[in-house]
Amino acid sequence: MNITTFQCPHCQALLRMRSRQVGDSAFDCPDCEHPLQLTQTPDGQWTIHLISTPPIHQNSLRFSHKARAGWNSLQRCGAFLIASPVLMSWFVAGTGAFLILLMMLLDRSPSATVQTEEPVATVSEIASSDPTETSTNTEVDTLQPPAENVDPIPNPQPVAELPLPVAEAQPLKAVPDENDQELIAAKPEQIPPLMAQKPLPPAPLSAPATDITVALKIPIVEFRQPDAIPLKTLITQFEEMLDTEFLFADNIKNDPKLMQTAVSVSRKNTTLEKLLTLILSKGALTYSVKSNKIHIQRTTAP
Repeated sequence: MNITTFQCPHCQALLRMRSRQVGDSAFDCPDCEHPLQLTQTPDGQWTIHLISTPPIHQNSLRFSHKARAGWNSLQRCGAFLIASPVLMSWFVAGTGAFLILLMMLLDRSPSATVQTEEPVATVSEIASSDPTETSTNTEVDTLQPPAENVDPIPNPQPVAELPLPVAEAQPLKAVPDENDQELIAAKPEQIPPLMAQKPLPPAPLSAPATDITVALKIPIVEFRQPDAIPLKTLITQFEEMLDTEFLFADNIKNDPKLMQTAVSVSRKNTTLEKLLTLILSKGALTYSVKSNKIHIQRTTAP
C-alpha cells in the first residue's frame, strides 16, 4: 500500500494519504479546517496548497453566530414545551388571548376612523353651501335698479346737537348685610329621626290538629308491657301517641292513689281504642270523645 505524506501549508500538520486517494481533489485540513487543493505538477509530483477564500466580514460572523445561538435556544425551548404539557397549554392559551385582543383592537379602529371622517364631511358641506349663498347675494345686488342721479348738497352745514336733559341722580339702595337678611324658607321643625322598625319574626305555623276518632282506629301489631307500671305512665304514653292531652274529671284529680295503680298489658293485632279501653278498665275508668278531646271519668256502677 503506497502512502504519501504531505504537510499543511497553514498549520504544518502532517497529512498521510493513500495512493488511491491522491488526485485533483479539494478537502479541508483536519486540524485547522482550511480548504486545501491537491494538484499535480508537470513533473508528475503532487503538491498541496491553500485555496483562497473570500474574506468573511466580522459582522456577518457575529450575525451568523447570533442566528445559530437563537435557533439553538428556540430548539431547546420547543423541546422543553413539548416535554411539559402544562407549559404547552399555557403557551397556547396566551397566544389565543393575544390574538383575541388583537382582533378586538382591529374591530375598534374602523369606528374611530368613521368618527374622524364625520367632522370633515360637515366642514365640506358648510364650505359647499357658502358659494350658493354668495351667488344669491350677488344676484340680489344685480336685480336692484340703479339709483337716480341726485345733485350733491353743496357744503352741508353741521347740525347743532341739542342738549340732552340730565337725568336726576337716584340714590343707590344699600345692599343689606348677610346677617340682617331674612330667611325665605322656614326652618324645619326639630323632628326626631325615623327609626327603622325591626321585622317581626314569622309566626310559627300551627300544626294541624289530630283527628282523635281516626287516630283511635290505628292498628297495633303488638303491644307489650309485662312489667307493672303506674297507670299515669301508660296514660302519658297514649297522650304522646295520639298527640293530644287527656282531660280528667275532678273526682280523678283528687284521688292520687288511683293514678298509681300498677298495670301490665300485652296484646297482639289490636287497635289504640281497644288498648286504651283495656288500660283504663284496670283502674275502673272509661273515656269519651268530645270536641276532638278525650275525657276520662269513672265508670258508673251498674
